[in-house]
Amino acid sequence: MLTVQELAQYPNAIASDYSHANVAARIMLTGHVHQAIPDVAEKGYAEHWEALNKYGEERWELVFSKAAAVRRGFATRIDCDPENIALAANIHELMVRFFSALPLRKKPRIVTTDGEHPVLARQLARFQEEGVEIVQVASQPASDLVERLQAQVNSATSAVCLSSVCYETGLQTLELDTLLPVCQKHGVELLVDAYQSVNVLAFSIRDYNLEQAFVIGGGSSYCQMGNGNSFMHVPPGRKFRPMVTGPFRQTGGNVESLSGKIAYPEGGHCFNGSSYDALAHFRACWVFDYFEQKDLNPDFLHDINRHQLYLLAKEFRKFDFDPDVISLTADVEYLGGFIAFKSSEAQRLCEMMRDRGVHTDYRKDWLRMGPAPYLCDEQLSDGIHALDEAVRELKRLNG
Repeated sequence: MLTVQELAQYPNAIASDYSHANVAARIMLTGHVHQAIPDVAEKGYAEHWEALNKYGEERWELVFSKAAAVRRGFATRIDCDPENIALAANIHELMVRFFSALPLRKKPRIVTTDGEHPVLARQLARFQEEGVEIVQVASQPASDLVERLQAQVNSATSAVCLSSVCYETGLQTLELDTLLPVCQKHGVELLVDAYQSVNVLAFSIRDYNLEQAFVIGGGSSYCQMGNGNSFMHVPPGRKFRPMVTGPFRQTGGNVESLSGKIAYPEGGHCFNGSSYDALAHFRACWVFDYFEQKDLNPDFLHDINRHQLYLLAKEFRKFDFDPDVISLTADVEYLGGFIAFKSSEAQRLCEMMRDRGVHTDYRKDWLRMGPAPYLCDEQLSDGIHALDEAVRELKRLNG
């Protein structure tokens, strides 16, 4: 069984499993956006190719078995029943299906925050153009965000939509477990974007009191399986009829006649779509198997991430940076899977660090660094050293 120390030391104990991405020679601090995919996932390409060409129209049993395995994999990471998981190529598809199940004609009001990912923010902005009332609550300060969201929920509200971790600052949404009861009191659906929590934090829908909430996430960052793998937890024991609906070929939910009422399957399947390229699921199955073999479970990954973020914060404080240039405004205990530094020069610092071989990213005035389990402590320290060099260069250029 792996230990945090084995991943902290050089060479990192699993770095060789990511040889194609060459993670041992690259400082990839974009783990919150994209993590390297383990080499074993390449086998999924050959397996998918064979399914398409050898089995042809008889491939569907194999394809659906892969989808079932992906549902089980995601369900394990959020502590729920696989039958309550709907799958799609991206979270936008799932959001659209979710919105299409809301009674927006009767309750044309959605409450959200001003710190959401553009996938959600842009869609809500378009809804607003069509007359849906979109109430944006300031995402900062994070300490009382949930309380301020609760104050906006009323009987005219169809849904509350927010993230478990703020997309820009990396701050966790505190007291998230108290939000659902207020929503239920007014008959309001709750949608939680947990993309920045799944497989990096010990995120359980049971612990967060989200069993009757919609929870979305995906596999292109912390789950290390690339694009094309997204999921939505659907509240069990309830009937939903999304207007955006597919044929549900794998669940027997086809409608036989346009004159009849559209039939929907049970559980998460009622939010399934239509035909899709199954390659992403073949790849994901190999990655899930890899995590299981290495015992890279959510609790252990949480421990790794905490160690790495505390190290980045410790190294940052060693340099005594000018707070007018860059600052760390939050304690690690309140952060999700990445650390964000406040700087009006975030874009330039990101570019200067990339010139030094250190990959980070930025959003507005936030320079973001997201570690990954295949990075050793030395690489993380080198990343902060590159930041120091970039800040010094910036000061010289600015005179």
